[in-house]
Order: sequence, then C-alpha cells, then structure tokens
Amino acid sequence: MTPTAVLHSEWIKIRSVRPLYGSLVAVLATMLAVTVLALGTVGQEQAERAGAEPVFDVGLVTSFTAFLVGQLFLGEHAIGLGHPGALRAAVGGGIYLALMALFAAGLTALLRSAVAVLSLLIPFLLIVPFVFTDIATAVAQYLPDRAGQLVIHQNPEGSLGPWSGLAVTAAWAAVALLAGWWAVRRRDA
Repeated sequence: MTPTAVLHSEWIKIRSVRPLYGSLVAVLATMLAVTVLALGTVGQEQAERAGAEPVFDVGLVTSFTAFLVGQLFLGEHAIGLGHPGALRAAVGGGIYLALMALFAAGLTALLRSAVAVLSLLIPFLLIVPFVFTDIATAVAQYLPDRAGQLVIHQNPEGSLGPWSGLAVTAAWAAVALLAGWWAVRRRDA
C-alpha cells in the first residue's frame, strides 16, 4: 500500500470517528480554562513586576485563541498582537503544540502503546528538563519542550533563538515520526 493510500485511509478514519470532534472541543475548552485560571492572578502579578514577560504567561499555554481570551483577564496589563513578540508567540505557540503532537504521534507509532508514550513523555517533559537544568543548562535547551517554548518568550534566553528553538523541536518530531514510520513499516510489512 502506498503512503498516500495509507494517509488517505487514516484521514477517513479520523473524520469518521465521532468522539474525535468531542475530544478536539474538550481540548480547546480545557486550553481556554487553563489560560483563564493561570492569568487570573499570576498574569497580573507577573505584569506588575519590572521586566515581566506578559507574552510568556499567555503563549506558554496556548495560541491565538487563548492569547486573545487571556488578554481580557489581564485588565490594564493586557497587550495586543502588535506588541513586540506577541504575534510570534501566538503563531509559534500553535506551531509548537502541533510539533509536540507530531512528536507524540511518532512515539505512539514506534511503541504501539498510548500508555507507554504517556509513561515516557510525562517524565521526559515534566521532570527531565528540570534535572538537566540543574546539571547542564546547555543540554536542557535542546530538549523538545524547552527548545520549542523559546518561541513563546518575549525575550528568550540561551544560545537558541525563538525560531531555531522551534526548529530543534521540529527535528525531534521528525526523528520520532521517522522512527514510528520505520517501526510500522517493519512490523506491518
């Protein structure tokens, strides 16, 4: 079967599975709720401090929709998409989330288990970066989540820039997707 035929059949499966649409709506609703909760107190406190990054508070969690909704809760500290770094954070945040989803999809194809992927990604994304940050900051900046999140900072720190950090995350996603493709092709051949 050609890759195009496989992608077409998967697209049909995705479109025909009704719970998928509910899941997408639930993800959007959760994303907005987390943004509202995070910005309710933390965002205003961060914005009041000198040198604060109000773009980071919004862009860390979501993309355009959450950015715009989140600005409603920042009151006098709200910024617009014309603010330096805001548009990049909103666009880059969406790209970052897509790349992380592709990274997870590649790992899922490789391991053939969503539970195994969650068991790997949760510690890898939530624990390992903090351990590496204490040990070697130079190594931690090349992890997929840390590198990709640079795009949502107003003033990113480190040797990677915002777009090059996103390129590092894209490389991680590409490697995971290629490994998943190879594993599926080898197993199912």
